[in-house]
Amino acid sequence: MARASLSGLSAVLREGGLIEAAPSTAPMRHGPGERLFEYIGFTGCAVQLDQAPGGPQRLAIALEGPFETLRFRSGRNSRPPRCPACQAALSNWRQQLDTGASADQACRTLSCTRCGAHSPGWQWDWGRHAGCGRLFVDIEPVFPGEGRPLPALFTLLKRMEIGAWRYFYVQD
Repeated sequence: MARASLSGLSAVLREGGLIEAAPSTAPMRHGPGERLFEYIGFTGCAVQLDQAPGGPQRLAIALEGPFETLRFRSGRNSRPPRCPACQAALSNWRQQLDTGASADQACRTLSCTRCGAHSPGWQWDWGRHAGCGRLFVDIEPVFPGEGRPLPALFTLLKRMEIGAWRYFYVQD
C-alpha cells in the first residue's frame, strides 16, 4: 500500500550494491551490482552476469512505480488464492478479477465460493505466485523460485521507511 519515489528506491539499492547505475538507454533497468549475491540467493539456474551484447538475455533489475493504485501481477504459474476467512482455494479467481481489463484489478473484491466472504484481491493469500503493489523490484530472467531474497535485502529495503516488503514470483 505504501508509496515511495523511484529515485529514492534506486539510490538505496545503488548505495547498497544491489544495482549498478542505470544505462542511459533505459533509466529504470539496471544491471546487477557488486553485492547482488548478498541480497539474492540463486539455486538451480544459470544466472548470466557478464554477457556480451547480442548474447543470451543478461540478468537485469527493473524498478517500476510508484503507481497511483495497486497493480496486480500474475502469470502462468499463478495458482488460486486462498480466502482470508476460510482458506479455501478460489478456482474462479481469473474470471472474478478479469486481469486483462486493467492493471489495478487487485483492488477488486473477490468472493469466496465456499464461505461467501468478500475481500479485496490484495488480502487473499497468493502463495508467492502472484501479488500486488505500488512499487516493484523485478529481477529477470530468473525461473520462479530459483532466485530468493535473502534477509539482507529486506534490511536494505527498510531504509526506504515505508514498511515491510513482500516478494512473489511471476512466470510469463
